[in-house]
Amino acid sequence: MTNAEEIRITLYMRNLNISREEAIALMRDEEEDNLPELTTEQKKVEKEMRQADRKKETAPRKRERKPDNDKRFLIDNFVWSLTTDEETNGNNVNAENVIITKPEREIEFDYNGNHYRLVLMKPRKEK
Repeated sequence: MTNAEEIRITLYMRNLNISREEAIALMRDEEEDNLPELTTEQKKVEKEMRQADRKKETAPRKRERKPDNDKRFLIDNFVWSLTTDEETNGNNVNAENVIITKPEREIEFDYNGNHYRLVLMKPRKEK
């Protein structure tokens, strides 16, 4: 017997409080593969059971955002006030190339040779 087998036998004897012959028999029983071969039907069931634990991947759901009419109204009013001239509403802005890049959120425009971006944010209510 090899040194590793002797150590295993000694551990079995000490931990299980059995004789040397019982420890050798236990070691040989563990080394033997006494399981019978599976039939084809049992192999099919075994394969199905191994695959049962896997979770099928689902596509992430696209969340549909509710339209915010207040923000849309404010953006429209900002665009109107940037584009109309002094004679109709009394302002003197008269911006050029006013574009709503994201409805309810962002406007881009040019004024006095500079490009500007106006972003409208609505913070969440504190709980």
